[in-house]
Amino acid sequence: MLFDGLVLVSQIDLGAFFAMFWHAIAFELPRFLFAVMAVGAVEAAGGGRRTVRRRDYRPTISVLMPGHNEGANLQRAIQGLREQTRNDMQIIVIDDGSSDNMADVGNALKRDGLVDIFVYRGMRSGKSAATNLGLSYCTGDVVIILDIDTSFDRDAIERIVEPLADPRVGAVSGNIAVRNPAASVIARFQAIQYFISISLGRRVSDMLGVLFITSGAFSAFRREAILSIGGCSVGPGEDADLAIKVRRAGWKVRFAPDAWALTDVPEHLLALVNQRLRWSRSLVRVRARKFKPMFNPFQPNFSLIDALGTIDIIWFQAILPASFYIYIVWLFAYFGSFAWTILGAVTCWYMLMSLVTFTVALSVSGHQARPWLLLYVPGYALFNAYILRAVTFTAYLQELIFRSSYRDSYVPRRVSAQVERF
Repeated sequence: MLFDGLVLVSQIDLGAFFAMFWHAIAFELPRFLFAVMAVGAVEAAGGGRRTVRRRDYRPTISVLMPGHNEGANLQRAIQGLREQTRNDMQIIVIDDGSSDNMADVGNALKRDGLVDIFVYRGMRSGKSAATNLGLSYCTGDVVIILDIDTSFDRDAIERIVEPLADPRVGAVSGNIAVRNPAASVIARFQAIQYFISISLGRRVSDMLGVLFITSGAFSAFRREAILSIGGCSVGPGEDADLAIKVRRAGWKVRFAPDAWALTDVPEHLLALVNQRLRWSRSLVRVRARKFKPMFNPFQPNFSLIDALGTIDIIWFQAILPASFYIYIVWLFAYFGSFAWTILGAVTCWYMLMSLVTFTVALSVSGHQARPWLLLYVPGYALFNAYILRAVTFTAYLQELIFRSSYRDSYVPRRVSAQVERF
């Protein structure tokens, strides 16, 4: 029956085709075509795989590692840093009120000379507060902020600082891949999404000069730039907050595609849903509330590129998920039971689009590419379209109506209660 319906869809005239598939044509197709064509053109020209090496640029480096209850991961993280091609760096660890053995591990590493500064905060205050405290100890020209549970390629530190050779660059986001894709189907879907949204998506944003996020797990900042903006604001969403503040202060934000870090992702659906609810709520909080003045052309630091780039993010990350469900309701209201056939065709289109996009993402991902994940792309397309979009849509409603991010356990309540309500 579905096959007969798809055959019928293929035989309709152009006007009826646009009427049935207006959402995919207006919302999905332009971004898909641009991303694939832009990166494909750069790859064809030979400029997409590796960034330009700058061995003549050797700034002093401070690595800042804020963490809470990271006793099981801290020693492994420090050992990984000491095996980097750039290991002449100041290492600062801030224990944000941990209740495990992180303080014992950190003090032992400091005694062994593997950590330069270890600070224990007796009361948890959140990552932003721990980061700001750590910044006061940093002496390097470049400050690299990373998550303790993240692992790195041996040249990751060297690679992430290279874009800072340009004195106009204030921040650089590293490339992130999933370390545990074999753990579950949910983890495999996230591995696919990371390749598409980070390895490919941030490469496109970097090409256009509209990168508005620095990865919280692995990013580098010119110390002058991060201090000039007052460090981190209270999260969640401090990674986007930092990048926007750096841009509004007049610095460029770049992406280092060859500076690879690996991170574990949630292995079960409930944990993933909770993570994505927090991430999506922070988008409304940071972009639609805190930085809404950036749309005002009369602001002294107004940037048309920043305004358009933010509109692009809001359009595709907020309006698109919401409009998708409006489209589904419209389909059934207008076409009745035939809407199932149209929705089936749309789903097939999503699968094909995801396969092409993921293939392009693999082509620019170098040694981290995992072609075996292609087997899971059709499932990912369904999961992304019908599950993750529903989660995103729910998060936006929660934030717009209930301001849920201000009650998020990511930040201690006594800290978030003091945050200005924008």
